[in-house]
Amino acid sequence: MRSTLRRWMRRPETYLLLAALILIGHGLFYSRALGYDTVDDAYISYRYAQNAARGHGLTFNAGERRVEGYTNFLWTVMLVPTFLVGVNVTVASIVLGVLFALGCLYFVYRATRQIDGLLSLVGLVAALFLAVDGSFALWSVGGLETSLFAFLVLAGGVAYIRELQDKARIPISGAWFALAAMTRPEGVLVFALTLAHQLAYRLSARKRLVTRADLGRVGLFVLIFVPYYLFRWRYYGWFFPNTFYAKVTLEDTSAQWQRGLAYVQTFISIHGGYLPLLVALIPLFRPRSTVWASYMALVVIVYSFYIAYVGGDWSVGRFFAPLMPLYYLLLAGGLVEIYHWVKKLVWGRTSLAEQSAPLRLTYAAASVLLVSLLVGFFFTSSVGGEQALFLNRFDAKLAGQARTQMGKWLRANVPPETVIAVDAAGQMPFYSELRTIDIFGINDLHTAHLSREELASLGKRMGEGTPGHEKLDMRYIIERRPDYIIIYGTMFDGVPEYERVDLPWTDDPQAKAFLSVYKRRE
Repeated sequence: MRSTLRRWMRRPETYLLLAALILIGHGLFYSRALGYDTVDDAYISYRYAQNAARGHGLTFNAGERRVEGYTNFLWTVMLVPTFLVGVNVTVASIVLGVLFALGCLYFVYRATRQIDGLLSLVGLVAALFLAVDGSFALWSVGGLETSLFAFLVLAGGVAYIRELQDKARIPISGAWFALAAMTRPEGVLVFALTLAHQLAYRLSARKRLVTRADLGRVGLFVLIFVPYYLFRWRYYGWFFPNTFYAKVTLEDTSAQWQRGLAYVQTFISIHGGYLPLLVALIPLFRPRSTVWASYMALVVIVYSFYIAYVGGDWSVGRFFAPLMPLYYLLLAGGLVEIYHWVKKLVWGRTSLAEQSAPLRLTYAAASVLLVSLLVGFFFTSSVGGEQALFLNRFDAKLAGQARTQMGKWLRANVPPETVIAVDAAGQMPFYSELRTIDIFGINDLHTAHLSREELASLGKRMGEGTPGHEKLDMRYIIERRPDYIIIYGTMFDGVPEYERVDLPWTDDPQAKAFLSVYKRRE
């Protein structure tokens, strides 16, 4: 029995399985905290997929001008079949999210065998860190495309490094990056960084600008991504998704930068501060790992500056979650390197006959330290991070239950031609199936494209509010004459065209207190 246990403890797959079990349990923890539901934003994609399945196209309101109110084309399209075959889309999105998150664990582990310079221990340590990371676990069950995007970026990055090391390999990384760019627009940024790294590597190591494989990588990306992009540009008519215009300004970015830097600082603080970042840079100075480490560090650093530039997000770590597999490979590489330095420093002069006991002591000390770090990262990133700063701060479970109940009540109790205006454009529009005005413009062209001057006339400035909840034109909402306005808060108190009403949509006093309902005066 003891020998069998020892054999299992020596197998890398045992620790990969442990990481998978931790991630699944971590995801269940967050799923339960969300009421076994997904976040409201996920329902925006569900509504687009539902309309597509019904033959209305990828649109928010059937029959209106098309608006690209999602930034996850591939994810949204993947959900269309759930409506065609009658599968619960919420359950399907959670299952898919967990599967892609587990795929990230597998790719992190496989990277250690596929990339020269990586030790198998590095991948296992990285997988364990990824499993305990609160942001990665939460957004694997949040219903959005986060884990799919992380999976595609990681797959593309690992394939790219392998292609640099083996000239005979087909450059399939171009396909992975194209799929990533179809999942989120930031995939284009990752591919551009890949090309920049490729150029630097060719000039420094090969003394040439480009190879046939490099052209093949670019060609494969263009072959897949460009037809998609031309389709979406023709379909919606804008260079960027409507969500970009609703959330980001290109005119006066100072306040946006400040908010974004604060967002980055918050994320760093719940992941151990700056010391782990310094440890993650160690592989850059190890000759055998310079290629993969420089690539992953480039993506993580530049992408983080991009996150700061766009002003961050209303969540804690959703924008960073796709970077975590790359970051934890770097961090694990640094920790393993420190372990070898310490072992050599302390026991380097020990004779072979005397090494057994010291090595066991070293392994034990390193194991205790690793477990301590994993537990610490769990509590800071999960309990003190996503749970405290997202779930508790936004009453995520109560918010989801209230909006779901309201949407279902509207579906059953108001005429189908009723028009509603909402501040959260996911659950209420999806469940009510009513024509909806998105107050903050994610799914509304007029609001999303308000200029700086128009916002100033309304007393607003981009970068000073909650991301995605800054652009608002109350007069425009009122002029569109929605039958009901349903929001969190009391923004429409005192508006003469509307009166606060008490509808019997729930028996839960907490849920009823969460939403304010305004009805248009006749």
